[in-house]
Amino acid sequence: MKEINRLNDLFVRYLIGTEGDEDILENIVNAVLNDADFESVSNLEIINPYNLASNENLKESILDVKAKTKDGKKILIEIQLVGNNNFIKRILYYIAKNIASELKENDLYRGISQMISISFINFNLTIGNETDIKKEHKCFTLADVYNPNLRLDDLQIHFIEIKRFAEILKNVSIGEYNKNKLLSWIDFFTTKDLEKSINKLLGGNDIMPKVIDKYKRFVADEKEMSAYNERDTFLYGQAAMLQYERSEGKKEGIEIGFQKGIEQGIEQGIEQGIEKGIEQGIEQGYKESQINIAKEMKKENMDINLISKLTGLNASDIEKL
Repeated sequence: MKEINRLNDLFVRYLIGTEGDEDILENIVNAVLNDADFESVSNLEIINPYNLASNENLKESILDVKAKTKDGKKILIEIQLVGNNNFIKRILYYIAKNIASELKENDLYRGISQMISISFINFNLTIGNETDIKKEHKCFTLADVYNPNLRLDDLQIHFIEIKRFAEILKNVSIGEYNKNKLLSWIDFFTTKDLEKSINKLLGGNDIMPKVIDKYKRFVADEKEMSAYNERDTFLYGQAAMLQYERSEGKKEGIEIGFQKGIEQGIEQGIEQGIEKGIEQGIEQGYKESQINIAKEMKKENMDINLISKLTGLNASDIEKL
């Protein structure tokens, strides 16, 4: 079976955003909702159905799928392959934009739909304490600070961190796998050999026969694959650019650290001697560069002891960064 990147957002939109296949969309939405102990939804209507012609040569950073239920809930689904904590701000803006678009001037506010935002992200968010950071499914609602059980049901924001779920899949039992349909979806998106994983997928989720069949039709369609390749090239370039920007940021941090250290050393050199001052400045610059590197490693959730070994900084100092 031909393998493609099943996290490619154009493919995902084809898979879950096609009219006539609302049962696939309903399955993945309920897999997310049930994983967070929310009630299932039904009778979904796709607001922006997938159409190949309208999706060719797109240069937007995100393609989404929008749907609504008969009782007025609005569901927003997105795939994002690269990013950081700033993505949360983008989602808040996107939700606000969708809320605002629902109302015309002089409309009553009670016409605002309940919003359910679901983001499948292929990077890790680093928010909250150590336990919060490691949580693979982060879900936010509007809750009272004094009584978290008192919540407004107008908003749900789900972040499904694919990399963390993929780690869970390595050790999950068959019983848990078959019980939690979200695991089968993550498995479908991330498995390196779909052919070998088919039997497991079929046992874990009753929608998977239709999903596999639709996948086969996609990879066999020349026009769909041409659009996929265009999108994949764009997404690869986007990821490479972000990696370059991170690399340049680290380099700039090292240079700033060295320069600051040398300047400090020269100032100290007035009293201690230029040569000794510059030596101290260089040492200070090197230490600051290691601190900058340690900060970046910590953002990537690397082990504190490993960071200490690589940078020479004390683990206790790294904890405080």
